[in-house]
Amino acid sequence: MKRFNIYLAGAMQGISFDESNIWRKEITTILNAYRNEVKYDVNIINPNDYYNFKEVTYDTQREVMEFDLHKVRNADMIVVDFRNPKSLGTMAEIAIAYEYRIPVIGLNESGIGLHPWQIEMCNKIFADKDKLVNYIIDYYLN
Repeated sequence: MKRFNIYLAGAMQGISFDESNIWRKEITTILNAYRNEVKYDVNIINPNDYYNFKEVTYDTQREVMEFDLHKVRNADMIVVDFRNPKSLGTMAEIAIAYEYRIPVIGLNESGIGLHPWQIEMCNKIFADKDKLVNYIIDYYLN
């Protein structure tokens, strides 16, 4: 079974660890519920599982950046939460995914205004997590 890597991008700095992680856990839980119904071995990459701002295990921000961007470049898809659309790290992840032609699927539950480039770099943007996951399953995993 082929592996399908999904990287979960979204703000981590300037918000609580729980706020940066709760949506990631929800997406992971929903996708894992369909694990036996899709034709891929889905691997969810949550950057909070590696480096986070709750427990400092890194020497430099470059170390964190290089690690996260390596994961982005090797992903099959990026799911981005636009809760904080001014996150520079998230924008860099989106831009790199776009440059590597990796599909970017957005989640904008609050309907916050996004920069036109954020909109253009996304293949599709959803206001609802369940619809986002159903789209990923129907169009990318089956």
